[in-house]
Amino acid sequence: MKLNSVSNADFTELSSGSAAKAPPGEGQGFDRALQAASLENPGPNLMSEARPIEQSQQQIRPGTPANSASIPAPETIANPKPNVAKVAAAYEQNMHSAVAPNAAEGNATETSTGRPQMSDFEKYKDDQLLRNPGGSNYYLEEKKVVENPPDQKSFMGRLGKTVSAVAGNIRNFAGNIFLGSKFLYRDQNNEIQEGKTRGFTGAVADFFKDLGSALSFGAFHPDRAEGPKGFMERMVYSAGKLKDAIMSDIAEGVPSSINHMGKNLVLAGWHLAQVIPDATIGNFDAGQKLTTSIFDNGHVMVEYLTDVMPTGDAWLRVHASNFRELQPPVLYNIKMPENFSGDTRWEHVRNTPFRKTIETIGSLLADAAFIYMIGQTGSSSNRHHQVE
Repeated sequence: MKLNSVSNADFTELSSGSAAKAPPGEGQGFDRALQAASLENPGPNLMSEARPIEQSQQQIRPGTPANSASIPAPETIANPKPNVAKVAAAYEQNMHSAVAPNAAEGNATETSTGRPQMSDFEKYKDDQLLRNPGGSNYYLEEKKVVENPPDQKSFMGRLGKTVSAVAGNIRNFAGNIFLGSKFLYRDQNNEIQEGKTRGFTGAVADFFKDLGSALSFGAFHPDRAEGPKGFMERMVYSAGKLKDAIMSDIAEGVPSSINHMGKNLVLAGWHLAQVIPDATIGNFDAGQKLTTSIFDNGHVMVEYLTDVMPTGDAWLRVHASNFRELQPPVLYNIKMPENFSGDTRWEHVRNTPFRKTIETIGSLLADAAFIYMIGQTGSSSNRHHQVE
């Protein structure tokens, strides 16, 4: 069988240039044309443009005479058609290998040039300055912390910031009389979030709600859509609500709200005293730094002392216990992680080892002082009766 001559039309898609045209029937000419086409259109284009040749070769039957004009096999023209899935996988692997070093380099740069990680003391100070107005760099209304704030450079800016802190603490005092006041804290992702304390009136209202639920055995259930059913469920619900009314509302809620009110009054007076140094030595850089250091650290100290007092926030954490897991007071708080959610006593603070240490020491000293005061009062009373 004799093959027909191969025309120029069979090779027009090898190249858009004239060098790709080959005379019909000449294998050597075809090789030269293919070489010219590969030089003009290198790489993947040759692979894709050789597909018509493969289709034309499919029409050739085996058994071609040796002396007939031979057409090179497709393997000599171009590589086989690649597998799309393999190409995509190889591309993705190469991209990952190229991006990974850059990402690692970027992370190293960010770690080395970014803000260093806060120490436990810095975390504690940051937490305390977020709770109530007063920190020089803390803008609680805008929920942000600003380093070197511009308003501290001007006379009116400093006075305005200080007066705003005084007014903010008075506002929180009024809020804690009623339903509570707002405060800020950092979550486990270091993002500033907003919380709310329970005010005196709110704690008293919760007491009557819980007491009503307990005495009605769940018939009055404002905390849930559906009341308990069955004798045992009603008894368990009633016992739990009675415990909440006595322990959570009266023993913790009412004294804690009074503690917060006292804290707000002390902070308001403390920052009111800051007005004079802000207006005088605050006009100089050294005086401004000194004023900021004294009153910010004093703010943190007021927060600490009121926290470790009986019924304060830190005192409640230190005296918390879990008898089901055989964890008594002090030990239970020490074993708590730095970030814990599900209990308002811990979820609004970063309970670092530093915080646990100073709060435990302060709370136990407060207990000792309280017991000593009660003993002294009793002794004086007894001596008074003995003299009479």
